[in-house]
Amino acid sequence: MRTVRRLFFYLVAFISLEVVLWGMIGLARSIVCKGTAVCGGAAILTQGLAAIIIGIPFFGIFWWVVQRDSVRDMDEHASGVRAVFLYAVLLGTLIPILQNFLALFDRLALQAVRLSPAQALFGPGQSWTDNLIAMVMNAIVAGYFLTVLRSDWQVISPKETFADVRRLYRHVWLLYSLILLVGAVQQLIRFILYFSPSTVAPLYRASGAHGVVLALVGAPLWYFCWKTIRDGLSEPAERQSLLRLGILYLLSLAGVTTVLSAGGVIVDLILRVIFGQAMTLGNFIQNISIPLSIGIPLAGIWAYYGSWLGRAITESPDAPRRAGMRRLYAYILSAIGLGATFVGLSLLLSFAVDAAIGKIVWADALRPRLAASLATLLVGLPLWWLAWRPMQADALSAGDSGDHARRSVLRKVYLYLALFVSVVGGMVTAVALVNMLLRSVFGSPVDNLLQQALNTLELLFLFIGLGVYHGLVLRGDGRMASLALSEKHAAFPVTVFDSGEDSFGPILLAALHKQTPRLPAQVLAASQPLPAGLAPRAVILPADLAMDPPEALRKWLGKYTGSRLVVPRLAPGIFWAGGFRPLPAAASQAAQTVRQLAEGQEIRQQNGPSAWMIVVYIIAGLFGLELLFGLIALAMSLLQG
Repeated sequence: MRTVRRLFFYLVAFISLEVVLWGMIGLARSIVCKGTAVCGGAAILTQGLAAIIIGIPFFGIFWWVVQRDSVRDMDEHASGVRAVFLYAVLLGTLIPILQNFLALFDRLALQAVRLSPAQALFGPGQSWTDNLIAMVMNAIVAGYFLTVLRSDWQVISPKETFADVRRLYRHVWLLYSLILLVGAVQQLIRFILYFSPSTVAPLYRASGAHGVVLALVGAPLWYFCWKTIRDGLSEPAERQSLLRLGILYLLSLAGVTTVLSAGGVIVDLILRVIFGQAMTLGNFIQNISIPLSIGIPLAGIWAYYGSWLGRAITESPDAPRRAGMRRLYAYILSAIGLGATFVGLSLLLSFAVDAAIGKIVWADALRPRLAASLATLLVGLPLWWLAWRPMQADALSAGDSGDHARRSVLRKVYLYLALFVSVVGGMVTAVALVNMLLRSVFGSPVDNLLQQALNTLELLFLFIGLGVYHGLVLRGDGRMASLALSEKHAAFPVTVFDSGEDSFGPILLAALHKQTPRLPAQVLAASQPLPAGLAPRAVILPADLAMDPPEALRKWLGKYTGSRLVVPRLAPGIFWAGGFRPLPAAASQAAQTVRQLAEGQEIRQQNGPSAWMIVVYIIAGLFGLELLFGLIALAMSLLQG
């Protein structure tokens, strides 16, 4: 309840602060405006006054309440909601300052090359006073809250929550600066690539001016943001941050996908020229200027942050975690390449059908379609092969590394997702094909029935091939994993100690055989002499017996170095403060833990998924639904096109 209250008060304070701030900016702009059409007359004046009159009481009351609570209670002072509020206010004021500076600087640069300020990227209809007023007002608010934030850092304890939000704040600035830097490089490359400046002189000069302005602002900002993040890597929390790792994944994957998309467009243009499309050198350079200007800066981001991602993976002390991080990157690239390859093959087969029996002119439709299909294949197939082949080689290798690769959750998600796409896509395509045939049978003729039926049929065969291949891979993984796990289970003897008062031993033995049929397990009475040479890899004891074992068992356990599993059991005088699980459920959990030990998995003792993991599951589910609808829409568009 306290978190909800904090969220309410800080959210209202933030909204009312923005209302007051931009009301003051609008009011000041209307006062200094010289009666131009941009001024807006009395409407802007009254709107600013209304925002100030209404917003100030709300902000004053709610900000006073949260400040009072933070003084009284350190938990309120160090809460994550307060940290998010303070850093969000800084973002909401400092970014507008920079945007207004860019707008002012860009218009001045355009005027310097004798162009109209109306061509500015930011604020083309604003004046220098509009930008200065916004910059000054935002700077006043930012200065106040920066002082509040610095004083909070001096007194709060613990500081972990504020540090987490500060890390997010820094990475938001990093992404913002990279957007400016990419825009700068993109504009400058377009400026360089224009073949005939005399024919497009205004656009030519405007791109150069925009590029210089964005570079002069974005490059120093990026350097400062990235240097701040790198300097923070001296702290263990920063090095192990999942946010930092996620940003590196995001930048690397954004770079590779953009580069491949831009490369596909360029290859498509080259193939069109090879296939005979008339295009002058100037038109060709002008057509490739946009994809090339976007692909080059993103290639730099891919190369630079990809190397940092590789360094972060290499520095991970846990070998299974390193392998999992590499798999995540490889399977994402493989999925992208597989999707592009599938689309390219579909376009190519559709082209073959239409070229064979369709009445389509080569220059009008077939040539661009052939170029597009080949370009998609030339981009997607190498990406899929280069990403998929190492993962498949790891899964087919012997030993623990191959076993971990085959049992990887990422691999199973990838394979089952491919099967899911195959089944759903095949079902949708089959429905479309049957519907087409039934319409022709029942007197509702379909135009170009043979051509449409063949196009639908080739798409159905592609979905079937997709499913068959990945189904065979999944089956092979299961067969190899089953053999490897059976060998591990057979080499992991387990002993269950029982006091003989109830059916503890038989219940545990049944649970073990259900989980791992080949696992050698035996039940021994704790009161009986222990067999000579007893050396199990793991022992299971009821809780009451583990707390007070017989003398012989106590001496044996004192020298035992294997794994010990304690299972809760009701006994006189023993109370379970964290709750009690019935013996069948506890036995099933113990058997699962034994199986994980036998397979060499990491044992995590957790009562249930954390709140954050539940959120992650929900987001993943929503993303999966969106992906499903996108795939259905893609399949339908291919059917119709």
